[in-house]
Amino acid sequence: MTGKTLRRWLPPIVLFLAGLSGAWLTKAGLLPNPHYQASFHFDLTALFFYAGLVTALAWTVCILLRRQSQRRIEHFLAQERTAQGQERQRFLRRLDHELKNPLTTIRLGIANLKENPCPGEEMAGSLERISHQAQRLQTLVENLRRLAEMDESSLDRTPVNLQEILEEAVEFTSGAPESQGKTVHLTIQQVPWPLSTVRGDRDLLEVAFRNLIENALKFSGPEGRVEVRASEDGHAALVEVDDNGRGIPAADLPHIFDELYRGENARDMPGSGLGLALVRRIIELHGGSLEVHSRPDQGTMVRVHLPLV
Repeated sequence: MTGKTLRRWLPPIVLFLAGLSGAWLTKAGLLPNPHYQASFHFDLTALFFYAGLVTALAWTVCILLRRQSQRRIEHFLAQERTAQGQERQRFLRRLDHELKNPLTTIRLGIANLKENPCPGEEMAGSLERISHQAQRLQTLVENLRRLAEMDESSLDRTPVNLQEILEEAVEFTSGAPESQGKTVHLTIQQVPWPLSTVRGDRDLLEVAFRNLIENALKFSGPEGRVEVRASEDGHAALVEVDDNGRGIPAADLPHIFDELYRGENARDMPGSGLGLALVRRIIELHGGSLEVHSRPDQGTMVRVHLPLV
């Protein structure tokens, strides 16, 4: 028996022995044993015995319940560690995949240029592919760093105009390559009163909504439509970003906000798999929440809830 186990069980043992000793001493006449006869019979021998027994049993029950609670906590922590380890492995596999493709393209492009110097358009095309993949790597690294550094203490919590943020996000994405031939329609609540302000970091919120709109445009068809609607219910602002694109398979929906996750029908599209993870982190740091509804080949609805000032 270890010292820790002995210390745990010593108190109930001592209490029980103290009760037995008291009962034996009173029974032997070494302690006074008055008897009171009223509506019940009072005997110190029985009192010592049962007091020690009940106290020892109560202490024992407490020890057993505590040990059971500790085992449950240890089991839960073990499951958490296992889940975190598995998630870490999945993340590293996704990261390896995301890094491998652009690095392979860059390496092959450089090797081809060294072996077959080709002036003119061919060289320009090779350099363009290398530059594109280098930019992709840079974006991936920047988003990873941003996710790693982002925490609640880094937020600039000031009242911000959500309407201005959405207007700027729509204007910015209108010049993106994904928006060619597509329309983005923005609707902001004006009645019975204009949209209220929210508290948070203006730049980060614009990044979040810009990513959502760009994502909607990216997965819409050649003549796709994206609708951005903002309203409030007196407690929270609701921003919806809807599209009529290819939709998200049901099996992918629970994972689309995981870092570096690429859905089955999204692997043919450019991207790092970090945009939606960044969006979720920003919204959660602002005390908000996200929900996604999607139907394959019909479109996707993303709803963002943000607390009002």
